[in-house]
Amino acid sequence: MIVVPLGVASATPTAVRHLPAVALWREGSVFLFDCGENAQMRMLQAGIKRSKIECIFISHFDVDHYSGLIGLLSTLQLQRRDKPLRIVAPEGIQEYVEWNLKFSGVELGFEIIFIEVEEGTDEARVIDEEDYYVEARALKHRRYCLGYRFQEKDKPGKVNAEKATEMGITEDQQFKDLKDGQDVTLSDGTVVESSDIVGHPRPGDSFAYVTDTEYCPNAVKLGMNTNILYHEATFSDSLSDKASETGHSSAKDAARVATEAQTKLLVIGHFSARYTNAHLLLKEAREGFYPAWLANELRPIFTDPTHERGIVKAKVELKDLTKDSGSSSSYSKGSSDRRGGGRKNFRPRRKSSGSNYRSNSRDRNSGYKSRRSSDSDRPKSNDENRWNKDSSNRSRSSYRDQDRF
Repeated sequence: MIVVPLGVASATPTAVRHLPAVALWREGSVFLFDCGENAQMRMLQAGIKRSKIECIFISHFDVDHYSGLIGLLSTLQLQRRDKPLRIVAPEGIQEYVEWNLKFSGVELGFEIIFIEVEEGTDEARVIDEEDYYVEARALKHRRYCLGYRFQEKDKPGKVNAEKATEMGITEDQQFKDLKDGQDVTLSDGTVVESSDIVGHPRPGDSFAYVTDTEYCPNAVKLGMNTNILYHEATFSDSLSDKASETGHSSAKDAARVATEAQTKLLVIGHFSARYTNAHLLLKEAREGFYPAWLANELRPIFTDPTHERGIVKAKVELKDLTKDSGSSSSYSKGSSDRRGGGRKNFRPRRKSSGSNYRSNSRDRNSGYKSRRSSDSDRPKSNDENRWNKDSSNRSRSSYRDQDRF
């Protein structure tokens, strides 16, 4: 699975942050969590096909979290969508959508399946499919608000092919039956139990979306042992009183939830417009939990963090933003060169012939290529391969609908 933040602002958009929306890509399908204004444009810029949306989850009815919904539905109609679309939200979403479509004169050519969660419901499994389910829990906000957990169901364990061959299992159907948990009877009457050949079930990937809430137990339950916990961090801890007053969390609160939930990766978003540099919030979050990342708009995040080029494993030390960057200097009054001057030492410019320069350039380039080739040897996941597919032919400056997925 791949998580793509589309908008990480809170109630007020800025020149570089858009209203809340997060896309989850899984096996060719897209699940949209909140749909702020310009959500569909951000999907276009991220290279995510709007026609692939399977379900839209609305957390609550603060206008910044659903203001882009009607425009998106209208676009899907213009694209002649014909398959059903599910919308999960607190009670009242059906009335809102139907009234606005009627007022705008938009007649949809596809069915909308509304899944409304009645106000006061503490928890509910809103979607339950064969290989995944989505759970909703009530959060602590000024108005009724839902957080969501997308959970893949356990995957079958790996088959010990070498052991199976030794026992005489050769047919593909027998391997399939064993993987499905069924025992297999061989031609000589020997019964091979599935537990002898197949390993333990593997847990599926998971993603939790928690926004517009103070610290609460349900936030911890949603994020419990998830691969990625997307948690709001509207304020810094210095404004914790304001966060509590408005029903929001600080970066410290997000770290507390991640610690108690034992999530693998914390991603903070929903930043107040007062913070032009959100790394201040990231520094605060990392003091309480690591690994923690900023939600950067349009930057994909893999549910398996090891595919992010080792960023999680190699801890990145942040610059101390509380200190004046000009207060320290690498220059020391006591430093001097061989000639006894009080000046800073500088390396003299190296003089070389043109041929040597070209040779050095080739050496540098060859070294660069070798490093690149070693990086390309790193094994990639299926999601990562799909994400990078045809990327060389895609112009970053173009907003045409050349979708990655």
